[in-house]
Amino acid sequence: MTTSNSSKHKQAEQRVGERRARPHYTVIAEKTLFDVLGEVWRAKYLMVGATLLAVLLAFLFIGISQPYYRAQMIVAPANSIGMMAFGSTLGQGQEGTISAGDVSGESIDVFPVFGAIYSGTTVSSFLAQDKDFLRSLRDDRPFVFSEAKTNWDAQRLSEYLQKHVHLEPLSGSSSFRRLIYMHPDKKFAADLLTRIHRVTDEMIRARVLEETNQRIKYIDTALAKTNNPDHKRSLTALLMEQERQKMMVSLDQPYAAAIIEPAFVSSRTRWPDPFVIYPVFVILGLAVGYMVAVRLYMR
Repeated sequence: MTTSNSSKHKQAEQRVGERRARPHYTVIAEKTLFDVLGEVWRAKYLMVGATLLAVLLAFLFIGISQPYYRAQMIVAPANSIGMMAFGSTLGQGQEGTISAGDVSGESIDVFPVFGAIYSGTTVSSFLAQDKDFLRSLRDDRPFVFSEAKTNWDAQRLSEYLQKHVHLEPLSGSSSFRRLIYMHPDKKFAADLLTRIHRVTDEMIRARVLEETNQRIKYIDTALAKTNNPDHKRSLTALLMEQERQKMMVSLDQPYAAAIIEPAFVSSRTRWPDPFVIYPVFVILGLAVGYMVAVRLYMR
């Protein structure tokens, strides 16, 4: 009898051990589209309430946001004036000939230099000297109650230009570029783009003119020291080329970037845009209302 009870007890323990060893699976039913629609229907009051609150918040956001106008200017590489041509058709025992249309020499396009320095500290250090210009920058703040920035210097102004003034391609393969800037004052927005173009172009011109004068001075010194006729001819040809370059640089027209379309400003404010803000806030309101409903009574 004792043996029989012991055997039954061992079998019972074995069955319990087997049940414990078996993995337990919990089957979660996948939601169907009808389930989701049912949840949305049950959450309709919370979603409508959250959406109305979101619309009110969007209206307040637009009311306290600083309105901005968009100014833009279209520029392109200047003509041959913006190309520094080097080299000439020099031959043994013949005069070097240089013509304005000669493309046999190396050409360096200075238009990329314009795109590289228009927002740099060199340009901003010149703009920072104008107190009226800096005073107008105070209007650039995200909200009407935001504190205006007053401690401008060349470095801060350069960071500001890099962040707010953009040079974008006009189309895929075109060399035209669009300068874009947004500011609450329409007149100042257009004036800033005009100033940036003028200052940057003149700085590039001044650098090239200074380098050209230095080369002319060096060639003049070398000419005075040499007695070799071949050297004199070569140096004379180089001097003529540099004089031509100096003449082209000194012309009173754009050197690096030509203005294709002067700065113009949008007729209405581009920010805040109610056609963007209201839909975004409505979508957020619907999403928040649905999530709150699920958390409260759909778990």
